[in-house]
Amino acid sequence: MAAAPRQRPRRLQIGRIGAPHGLTGEVRVTLHFSGSDVFEHVRSVLLVTPTGERELGVRAARPHGPGVLLRVEGVNDRDAAAALRGALVEVERSGLPPLAPGEYYLVDLVGAQVVGPEGPVGVVTGIATHPSVSCIELELGDGRRAEQMLSEPWVTRVDVEGGTIELSSLDGLVI
Repeated sequence: MAAAPRQRPRRLQIGRIGAPHGLTGEVRVTLHFSGSDVFEHVRSVLLVTPTGERELGVRAARPHGPGVLLRVEGVNDRDAAAALRGALVEVERSGLPPLAPGEYYLVDLVGAQVVGPEGPVGVVTGIATHPSVSCIELELGDGRRAEQMLSEPWVTRVDVEGGTIELSSLDGLVI
């Protein structure tokens, strides 16, 4: 019997709101992936805080250093912008262009089984993005936590549909 296709999150977290910029309601957004063109494709964002979620229309977005300056509907001054600080920024997957063959969103790896040459290693519990490399966060079979760089030569195969990531060795595993 074939495995059922893995459920993918409907929304993608793309960054976090930082400090206000100027007096007219713009906010700095630190993107999880600098250089992302996501704001060229979406008309609204979902801001997620511990107290709830708000969907706001995107009025303008422009590159600024490693992130973006974002202006959203209903936020017209520095105080309103400051109130958004710390909110996670999410977008609907359906608003993004289709991925090319072999491409995937890192969030789609969460829940994947990681296997090495000797067999099962663990399960992906999250993603860590560092300036030079993205990593998968793992819970190992013995309950310990680890990180694995998501690049060659350590990762030999990523099967998003099948929910597996194959490692060439455990040499890149950081416990």
